[in-house]
Amino acid sequence: MVDAEHVRQVYERYPGLVTKGDVDAIVALYADDAIIEDPIGSALHRGRDAVRTFYESSAGTITMKRTGPVRVAGSEAAAPLVVLMGEPGKQRALDIISTMVFDDEGRITSMRAFWSFDGMRPATPED
Repeated sequence: MVDAEHVRQVYERYPGLVTKGDVDAIVALYADDAIIEDPIGSALHRGRDAVRTFYESSAGTITMKRTGPVRVAGSEAAAPLVVLMGEPGKQRALDIISTMVFDDEGRITSMRAFWSFDGMRPATPED
């Protein structure tokens, strides 16, 4: 089973990698057969190539921050995130709950994100 501290470290790094647009480093966090469902209910992205394509479309164009503690239970975890979009001073914020499942090597096998555009709000200084 994956170590809980490793899971927390992934969640420490992940938002910064998305913000920087470091797609190679993001893809390296995932298992070869990983699945992304972001948001819940949307089409699944299966496998490393699909994971890469998913992140190439948004990484580096948004700011992502973790807004609370990571909750780890066995090989699964959840954490609250905020995504900021738009130019400074006019940014919009989207609050997200991210869940990840990890394999025994500590790579992400599943990432699911709970959000919808009707939850979009003006960004605040606290964001």
